[in-house]
Amino acid sequence: MKAFLLAAGLGKRLFPLTVAKPKCLIEVGGKSLLLWNIEKLKASGIKDLVINLFHEGHQIENFFGDGSDFGVRIKYVSEKELLGTGGGVGNALTIIGNEPFILLSSDVWTDFNFSDLSLDSGILAHLVLVENPEDNPEGDMFLEGNKVNTEGRGKNLTFSGLALIDPKLFEEDKLENYELWKEVLLPASQKGLVTGELFCGDLININVQEDIERLDAYLAEE
Repeated sequence: MKAFLLAAGLGKRLFPLTVAKPKCLIEVGGKSLLLWNIEKLKASGIKDLVINLFHEGHQIENFFGDGSDFGVRIKYVSEKELLGTGGGVGNALTIIGNEPFILLSSDVWTDFNFSDLSLDSGILAHLVLVENPEDNPEGDMFLEGNKVNTEGRGKNLTFSGLALIDPKLFEEDKLENYELWKEVLLPASQKGLVTGELFCGDLININVQEDIERLDAYLAEE
């Protein structure tokens, strides 16, 4: 199984830290966010990685190279302009291939066990959801049983940035800026093709300076 790591964003909410550095290369607990994720994926047996690049992407490629120094295999997909969370995947489909892949935002830190991810028969995406954080009190979607919906059935939750996705959901020739939820996962959920789970472990999405400080403090206690 491969993993696709989203690493192309500008990280505007963390300016000036990210003016001349990709957000995923910010260090917490002595390692960059991206390195934490690569090591956790490797520990779960996921060693084939694809990373999309845009803002200062050469820094990522220069640091990690082909991944061999870190015990993984990395391929990169550059974007001439930002393609969004959906378009970024569509742009990388020829490298991702035809098998279900792990999708992970590279600015997320988590102790989730990636090897636990699987797709039920007839399902095209499985989302890892978390309790609604303070900056997203209304959540993103609802979870009823193990099915994701937007009709208000079940528990209101927030998407973590982690999922297992079948590439059949994407149109390879749609190389433009579009978002993963609105244009890919939402229509699929309306057809009953998206499952989810509530993850109650540790997961921190790095959006602002306070998130970095919170994660640094957490890792210092480990």
